[in-house]
Amino acid sequence: MLSSILLPIIASTLAAAHIVISYPGWRGNSLITNETFPYGMQWMYPCGGYPTTTNRTYWPTQGGAVAFQPGWFQGHQTAFLYINLGFGTDGPGGGPQNMSFPMVAPFQLLGPTKNPYPGTVCLPQVPLPVNTTVRAGDLATIQVVELAAHDGAVHDGLVAS
Repeated sequence: MLSSILLPIIASTLAAAHIVISYPGWRGNSLITNETFPYGMQWMYPCGGYPTTTNRTYWPTQGGAVAFQPGWFQGHQTAFLYINLGFGTDGPGGGPQNMSFPMVAPFQLLGPTKNPYPGTVCLPQVPLPVNTTVRAGDLATIQVVELAAHDGAVHDGLVAS
């Protein structure tokens, strides 16, 4: 049955670059600015100020697609991207203790200009980390990290259950 092979994921925005997860979705709009977050919430680890237990969605237990728009604001012509996985709910806010399992090798993004990136990056098959196994119902968080030229790291993430 299709639902038995899917892994619920929470789409969440993590802490440091201006990035929007478009598939399977993000936890919430962490790009907002206010007196508390004058530069937005994406600088906040691990999910851009959003709890790691909200906005659950399904994601295949054998790996699946992840799509995002990097460089939502200008200044991200060159960036390095990482996609990591953290397991469990015994860390801060009911999420994983760490995001120490790389899902893909780090890769570099070269945009055409320093203006906002004009498109979306889609990875059609992001595998599970090497030597890991998950079952439907397991709790995990997928994290997208963008390291940009301004020496900051931007994080976005998904939590799986």
